[in-house]
Amino acid sequence: MNLRIISKALFNFDAHYPRSIIAMVIFITVLLGLKVFELEMDPAIRSGLPRDHEIVKSMEKVDKLFSGSDIIIVAVESDSLFSSNTLNKLSSFQDSLESIELISRVSSIFNQKYIVPDDNGFEIESLLTEIPSDSASRQDLKNRLEDSGMIGNLVSEDFKTLCFIGQVNSSFEYDEFEFRKNIFELVNRFSDPESFYVSSLPITRATIIDYMQRDMRVFTPVAIGLCIFLLMLSFRSWTGVFLPFFVVGFSIIWTFGLMGWLDMSLDFIGTLIPVMLVAIANNYGIHIISHYFEFSRTDATATRGQILRRTIRKVGIPILLAGITTVISFLCLLSHSLPRVREMGVLVSFGILVSFILSIVLIPSVLVLVSRPQHLSREYDMSYVDNFLIGMGKLFTKYRGPVLISLSIIGIWLSMGIQYLKVDTNPDHYFPKTSTLRIANTKISEAFGGSTQMNILVEGDIFEPDVLRNIELLTDHIKKEHNIVTKSFSIVDVIKKMHSGFNGGELSMEVIPDDVELIHQYMFMYSISSEGDEFDLILDDIEEPSYTQILLRLQAVNTFAISKIVEDTEQFIDANFYDELPMELTGGATLMGVVNHMVIRGQFVSLIVSVIIIFLLMTAMFRSFTGGLFATLPMTISVAMMFGLMGYLGITLNITTSLLTCILVGVGVDYTVHFLWHLRDHLRDGDPFDEAIANTFKISGRGILFNGLSVVIGFSALLFSVFVPVRIFGILVMGSISFCLFGALATLPALTSLTKPKFLYK
Repeated sequence: MNLRIISKALFNFDAHYPRSIIAMVIFITVLLGLKVFELEMDPAIRSGLPRDHEIVKSMEKVDKLFSGSDIIIVAVESDSLFSSNTLNKLSSFQDSLESIELISRVSSIFNQKYIVPDDNGFEIESLLTEIPSDSASRQDLKNRLEDSGMIGNLVSEDFKTLCFIGQVNSSFEYDEFEFRKNIFELVNRFSDPESFYVSSLPITRATIIDYMQRDMRVFTPVAIGLCIFLLMLSFRSWTGVFLPFFVVGFSIIWTFGLMGWLDMSLDFIGTLIPVMLVAIANNYGIHIISHYFEFSRTDATATRGQILRRTIRKVGIPILLAGITTVISFLCLLSHSLPRVREMGVLVSFGILVSFILSIVLIPSVLVLVSRPQHLSREYDMSYVDNFLIGMGKLFTKYRGPVLISLSIIGIWLSMGIQYLKVDTNPDHYFPKTSTLRIANTKISEAFGGSTQMNILVEGDIFEPDVLRNIELLTDHIKKEHNIVTKSFSIVDVIKKMHSGFNGGELSMEVIPDDVELIHQYMFMYSISSEGDEFDLILDDIEEPSYTQILLRLQAVNTFAISKIVEDTEQFIDANFYDELPMELTGGATLMGVVNHMVIRGQFVSLIVSVIIIFLLMTAMFRSFTGGLFATLPMTISVAMMFGLMGYLGITLNITTSLLTCILVGVGVDYTVHFLWHLRDHLRDGDPFDEAIANTFKISGRGILFNGLSVVIGFSALLFSVFVPVRIFGILVMGSISFCLFGALATLPALTSLTKPKFLYK
């Protein structure tokens, strides 16, 4: 069907049934709004992956075999760490920490075992039998710590920081907020004068939810307030303010209401939905109001019906096309590897579609009922804006050669920065460096070689010497090739230590014995000399284990480096012994590495798909290959320039910035569509080219400018976020949309005036 026929039919529908339309919109808003307050928040990275993904299945297996993979690390710093008073106090702290229901075991110097060689082989003694009371006993304790390998694991090298590692029983559902509350109440009770630092994924997740709720309370009203200010400045009319505002508000309610009815949870990037809709969803209303007010000002004799019909005829098709392109660009996120990003694409597409429908249905229905804005003839004087825009058009067409050459040089130079672009999905980097969590993780990383853990799950006859040697081979390879891996622990370390103790403590005998029966005897002797629960994290069964874990500790680095370890380790396993010894990478670090890879792939695929689809759509719309190229070129160059600038500035890609592409493609192409469509209309009306450019800037340029400014100002609300990636994302969107806006208003006048493409005259 012809688009102009659709536009005419739409006007007739709005004009004949305005009250019914308004009533229906209010009814749907109330119906969907009932579920808005039932939304729950879920910041977990694992929940954002497909349930059948290998890393998800392996982590679920670890949860069942070892009662969960979550741990809590509490580091205690003191200048008098080994004084009697401090050690007695910390011993009581461990007892209190172990009393928390969710913590199944706590490892520290207070419960570690010490292998002591004797005439019969070795004995298993407690590392700390009693609290030292004098300097000699304190030195003896330090010697034991050095001999046992605890330095750098549970005690820092300078003997000023002690570490408690608790296993969180995450094999069942628990309240992370209550867990965090209990932990910090305990820490606060013991933390004076010692300094306590806490790191734990459950606590991180609870903190992220708190920050998400805070952000929703802060930057959504800020975004709405800024947009209201811009609308008031632009239109100087309550009609011009509240009609786009209601469209935005209804689209947010409909989107969150739909999530509630579908029992969807709100994740980290989901908090961006209100701001994205505030910034993007009012664009269609702005164009309608802008043209409606302009026609009202210039034609004092026309009725509101005539003005509205003229407005719909003028902007209906470009708005329709802009809405379609924006929706399609976000739907292209369905090609992304991460389910959460795909959901985000669908939800934002739904919200934008709602805003588009309400803009072309609700706003005209209200304008039909309200009085004609008579005040505009004297108050709505935007001639200074018009003169500025017309001057821009003349400047860019007169100096089209230098303009195009300059923009090309700048675009190529900035685009070359893409080669330096990296990805980082580490949740620690969500927070400012001054936050309690970042400070704690930094302190733990400095004292103990990192707070990030990678697990490797091994299946087989664990006590077989060949199996143990393969575990040792893999561990040695990882530590040799990747210096960010600072510590490792596995059953191999325990057995080698026992074999050395059995042979008089000789370091040369700290190897894996060849006799499997001897290994079983070692483990039996160890188990009867201790509680045996120190193996809960690395063995599924102490007598006949079928699974074991290799625990690797990593320095706090970006996930780009972690993804390299994951990739290299998987290749080493496949190349050497996977067929004979099944191994699975799991744990928090592996999860981040996998997500890192999926972000890279998803970003690239969604960009390519969205650009191709938008290009084909523009080509079909203008019935010209050149038209499709002209419509997508400024947007494509702007995307490349922004990613290049990120590379130069060291700004990393993450799950949040992966949304940047669809915003740039979906919103950026709107400016070119409006400009080219209205330029073609003026040329078809017989205007000389320079006059057509001037009229396009005068009539449509204002709407394009206000549209771009509303997006920039709307996303500026993200600067108030607690999360570092969100603030950076806000800056990137503001900068990239400015690129797109300037690209459309500068590149297109220069390019079209130089080439005079035929599609503009058809």
